[in-house]
Amino acid sequence: MASSKGIRWSGLLAVLGSILWTATWILVAFTAGGTRDVFGLSERGWRTLLLNPAMLFFMAGLVGFQAKQAGRSGRLAKGGYVICLLGLGIMLLGNIIEFWVSDPFYGTQEPGWEMMGVGLLLLPISLLLFGIGTLKASVFSGWRRAVPLGFGVILALVILSGVALMLLSGSHSQVGSFRAVVLTIAFGWGVLGAALWSDQGEDVSRSDQGTG
Repeated sequence: MASSKGIRWSGLLAVLGSILWTATWILVAFTAGGTRDVFGLSERGWRTLLLNPAMLFFMAGLVGFQAKQAGRSGRLAKGGYVICLLGLGIMLLGNIIEFWVSDPFYGTQEPGWEMMGVGLLLLPISLLLFGIGTLKASVFSGWRRAVPLGFGVILALVILSGVALMLLSGSHSQVGSFRAVVLTIAFGWGVLGAALWSDQGEDVSRSDQGTG
């Protein structure tokens, strides 16, 4: 079983992932759709160098969060946890396929983007399930127990609002909606990581298993 120290450090990895995720999309914005390099790297370079580790660090934070409450989390939390990991994994794979498979071999980036979109849609659903399970587990103290659910609700609202705006105004709102989703993911995972790092409560999952 993961140590309490390892679980807390996974929270810092989630925060670092949030920083890398944000930095990636800021730098990518300056590549003008991948037509020029920024600090010597193209869009593919920055998304390979920063975005892939960012999503791996998100996974590490999620694994740590679930490990903290593993002894008390029910099927709902465990199901949401697995789906969220799957969603992040699909996004990571889509990012890799976009620049290293579909673009160089088939001349299109669409398969990778579509995979990232599928993974993204799984995140709010999984976070809502995971968040409800976290509330029921009552392992985290204070505001920390509401972080996954709050993250899921906000992300779902941002995605739904973006879809509604694009349906109403066409592609004009696409960039703004994408930025809102990017910032929501960065903020949500940063707060989740901070919650995991700052929680000094007893490792309930370990104490339950030790006395069970």
